[in-house]
Amino acid sequence: MKARFILLFCLSLGFNSAYATPESSGLAGDDGVATKEADAKVYSRNPEANALYIQGEEYLKNGDSRAGGSMKNAHKALKLFRQATKKDPQFALAYIGQADALNWFALNVPGAVSPVEVYRQQEAAALKAVAIDDTLIEAHIHLAAVYYDNAYDWPKTEKELKRILELSPNNISAICRYARLLGTLGKFEEAEALVKKAQALDENNPVPNRAFLRILYWEHKDEAAYEQAMEALKKDKDDRPTHYFLSFIYYHQGKFDQGIEESKLGSFGDADSLAGLAYGYALAGYKKELKEALEQFQHHGGRNQAFYGLAQVYVAMGDKDRAIKLITKDYDRRSSRMNWLKIDPTLDPLRQDPRFKQLIHKMNFD
Repeated sequence: MKARFILLFCLSLGFNSAYATPESSGLAGDDGVATKEADAKVYSRNPEANALYIQGEEYLKNGDSRAGGSMKNAHKALKLFRQATKKDPQFALAYIGQADALNWFALNVPGAVSPVEVYRQQEAAALKAVAIDDTLIEAHIHLAAVYYDNAYDWPKTEKELKRILELSPNNISAICRYARLLGTLGKFEEAEALVKKAQALDENNPVPNRAFLRILYWEHKDEAAYEQAMEALKKDKDDRPTHYFLSFIYYHQGKFDQGIEESKLGSFGDADSLAGLAYGYALAGYKKELKEALEQFQHHGGRNQAFYGLAQVYVAMGDKDRAIKLITKDYDRRSSRMNWLKIDPTLDPLRQDPRFKQLIHKMNFD
């Protein structure tokens, strides 16, 4: 059960937070290693704590606002998990539950908060779980995500990913997450080698293809990235993150109409998805459609959670000043989208601007 929640979270990263990303990439459970054993170790012997935890899990299932859930359920889940740890301060799984619930708070949806308001709480909950049991993969997953998506601490991210792979050497999602870390740092040769390793472990798993297409797109290898997208869609047709990234591959190639269709297929209904569609309209010169999309964006409840996506639109419109101001806002929010800053082709027109270089420095990329 826990692995499923982590998978949903990580597929939105980075992509983040909506595509993490944010996908962005379930790190536990994909290889079937350690999850059940870890759960068995950390269930509380306190019946009241267990009862609260089980109630929290039920609310957590319906805490994703993008999948028919509600933020209210996420808040209720967090409250129950915290009550469980009060009953049993050594209940590691309930600390992980707290981090899970906090994930849903910072989506690009109505009622969400900025990541800067919650990511330290996620880190604290995961660190408590690790202090109780350092072998819990789920806790290290949360730490890797926080350090990568919000703290912009690349050495700590790498440390946590290495720990996950010590515990589960053939964990395909962890390998791919590591490859994407290397890709965002511009270490493309190492990133490609890692993702090929993941592909060799399971040829039928689409996760390595999704990771590979991002890395190749960041390298401006559009044809190779397109091939990986097609492979991913063969293995998982209902794959919105792949459609989302495929749209940008098409945009990069100048195939605007095809990119626009992929943007629609890759939409989660959140503000970032809408910004991606507006970006396509801007590049294509479709002024009427662009105006309508921007008006929809301004009325979207998650508009203040998607400054990076809106900045891409203004880059396409040639308004560099506004784009940099918006990206800076997302840096202040500690948005997961910011970890693409060094390698995102959509931002290439900004790279010589001193203000952009300053952001690169703040992000610890240099």
